[in-house]
Amino acid sequence: MPGFDSAMLRAWRRSHGWDVPELARKLRVAAGKAGVRVADHDGLIRMIYAWERGDHEISERYELLYRALGFAPDQPVCSDDPVLREEGPVARSTVPRSRLETLSAGQLEELIGLLDDQWHALVRTDNLLGPRYALGGVRDQLGVIDILLRSVRPPVRHQVLGLGAKYAESAAWLHEDSADMKGARYWTGRSMEWALEAGDRLMISWVLYRRGEHAAADGDAAGVAGLAAAARREGGDLPDPMLAAILQQEAHAYALDGDEAACQAALDEAHGQAASPDDPGDASNGHGSFCTPAYVEMQRGWCWLRLGQPAKATAALESAIRSLPPVYRRDRGVALSALATAFAAVGEPGQAAAAAMQALGVARDAGSERIIGMVIPVATTLAPYRSMDAVAQLCEALAETPRP
Repeated sequence: MPGFDSAMLRAWRRSHGWDVPELARKLRVAAGKAGVRVADHDGLIRMIYAWERGDHEISERYELLYRALGFAPDQPVCSDDPVLREEGPVARSTVPRSRLETLSAGQLEELIGLLDDQWHALVRTDNLLGPRYALGGVRDQLGVIDILLRSVRPPVRHQVLGLGAKYAESAAWLHEDSADMKGARYWTGRSMEWALEAGDRLMISWVLYRRGEHAAADGDAAGVAGLAAAARREGGDLPDPMLAAILQQEAHAYALDGDEAACQAALDEAHGQAASPDDPGDASNGHGSFCTPAYVEMQRGWCWLRLGQPAKATAALESAIRSLPPVYRRDRGVALSALATAFAAVGEPGQAAAAAMQALGVARDAGSERIIGMVIPVATTLAPYRSMDAVAQLCEALAETPRP
């Protein structure tokens, strides 16, 4: 129908923090209230994808259901989709600006404490439910912070900037786990801007670490090495878990360069600095608190893969999977996808498919596009073994996995 642009439909859905299955459920509920017959859940999911790709025009019946959910094609969409907003993903606030700008000193202090508490709660939400459930809350609080920064002055301004840097770095991570690297890089940049203004050396160091993770994903060994070195320099006397995270990042740079000895030495050092395996998973122990001994062993497995030694990777990854703290469920999914890669490389297609299926299950539950992206190459490698039941089931499950 006129006005129902496919990109706008996608942006509107994402602005509400909904994945496609969730929107399908909401449309069916709206249809029930209106007494309108619509496709079944799976059929509606396929239709939404087709509408958002521009493959099919939306019919009048579904146009009315979209409008019932609040979509208005003549209204600008508050979207986190960088395709539609060149300046990057938006932050949003449901709190009126006039209210935030008239807070007393005591109320402002209370709000800053509340924002800090909610950041830890959102970290837990991300660990338990995945990025699509946490991102909406992060954007809401970034909207509040953005409004506050238009009026507060030092020294309170530095506190708000520090919170903004933390929330923006979290937004970067959530976009990265959603396989939206443009959004991840945007929020990493915002986090760095705020950390620099606040003079927060630890946060500057951590944002450099985040940039190093982006470089590692790109296979940029020089970039990883340079950013990890900068993170150590800028952070000064780093807390042990944060240092451990940076050390394992350095190990990946060595692995990309093919330097096995230096890689393993960096991982051994990281293991000695690693966080407690009893970490609660809410970053209350500081940045890098996810970097437990089991996490380091998982990274050792990835490094063995980079070094072309999948048999050694298998041993390290199986050890890590047995020991990963339950709160870091997605780390288990990452480790399982790496294990699947290792099994495929040593000629064990059945075991590779089984591990990949487990990883895919974690990715589906948590909405982690990043893990799905790790499973896809495994399925491609196993395609010649499609006659095996385990491989056929993996390929079928992957084909049926909804993508945003």
